[in-house]
Amino acid sequence: MATPGPIAHRPATGAASSPTVVQELLAALTSGGVEHGRLMATTVHERIPELGNVPEQRAMFAETEASCRANVTEILRLLESGLPVSDVDVPDAARDYAVSLVHRRIPLAVLLRAYRVGQNHLWTTFAERLRTVRGDDPATVGAMEAIAALLFEYVDRVSDELAEIYQQERDQWIRSASAVRVETVRELLAGRPVDVDVASQRLGHELRGRHLAMIVSAAPSQDALPAPGALERAATAAALAAGCTEPLLVPAGTSVLWAWATPGELPDPDVLARLEAHGPGDGLRLAIGRPGVGAAGFRVSHEEARHAAELCADVGRATASYRSLELLSLLTADFERSRRFVLRELGPLAGEDDATARLRETALAFLDHSGSHLAAARALHLHKNTVYTRVRRAERALGSPVVPGRVALHAALALAVAMPDRVIRAAPGEA
Repeated sequence: MATPGPIAHRPATGAASSPTVVQELLAALTSGGVEHGRLMATTVHERIPELGNVPEQRAMFAETEASCRANVTEILRLLESGLPVSDVDVPDAARDYAVSLVHRRIPLAVLLRAYRVGQNHLWTTFAERLRTVRGDDPATVGAMEAIAALLFEYVDRVSDELAEIYQQERDQWIRSASAVRVETVRELLAGRPVDVDVASQRLGHELRGRHLAMIVSAAPSQDALPAPGALERAATAAALAAGCTEPLLVPAGTSVLWAWATPGELPDPDVLARLEAHGPGDGLRLAIGRPGVGAAGFRVSHEEARHAAELCADVGRATASYRSLELLSLLTADFERSRRFVLRELGPLAGEDDATARLRETALAFLDHSGSHLAAARALHLHKNTVYTRVRRAERALGSPVVPGRVALHAALALAVAMPDRVIRAAPGEA
């Protein structure tokens, strides 16, 4: 829906001309727990491929959402208070977002377009809510014009400031040693030919040896970005806990950090076991690839960590290694196909109720432990007879036996237990 034209240039002071209408609008906007920031961010990512296609999509979306939420809050504050837009300070989350786009090498034009898309989204939301609360009341016309003017003025002012912030950060960034490291890392991750000795010198990290990649990020549920240095401290602590060297650290945005450490003398399985047992700290997530050797191992280990990072939230873990999620990663390369597979394979056992979910969990544990009721009972902290009863009930629902060797059933149960919101029912906010 296109934003209105002529009224956009009228003074924003008209918001006070229809105070009753505006108050009713504000009440409607703040009721019902509507997540305006998330809805706006969803629209922005759908409309702008440069944002929707970022590999660390969850982290990128979380940063977009934080910026959208901060801007919506500021706009609602202006509407409620009647203050002029000239009193606006660019929200901190919006500043952080501009800086993050610089580090992700996303052009300024994308940032400015995101604000235009967000403006259109918010105008549409406001107009729909006004029609809901006031219908065809002529009094809404003045309020809608005033709100349109405020939105245009707000976006113009904030965009100007953010363009300056973006350019200053970019100028500093391209002259820094950090920029050289980031560009070298991106060349390696893209699989481009590099001089290994020169790249090692630029990175301060020997590329000919073993590498273990990690990704530390803010959990999507966090309202605020991590404190300065929190991601770096978490990555260093994780590496040292696993007996690795201090890692090479490469910021990939304000809420994501890439890291590579060199394992010590411990065998790879022991290094991974230590990392899998390590907690990254409140509000953070740690994803781990498997160790690799040379420039190719540097790249592949990171790719594995990235796949693990994408599944962290789905499986409800703060720390996740690719080796523990590899099957799930392969099975969920296309979630729509995965969902159809699970529903077809499980049939009635794909119900959304808690009782059916318990049957799936028990059947999966039974298969994971080679068909042993006793071992499954120990793993689930249940009585052996409870496991036996649930497995029999699962078999009745399936219409076939639950026995080791049924690979498709085992895979479907693993998916359904690990991420029911994605393969049993649509996840909140998912199209």
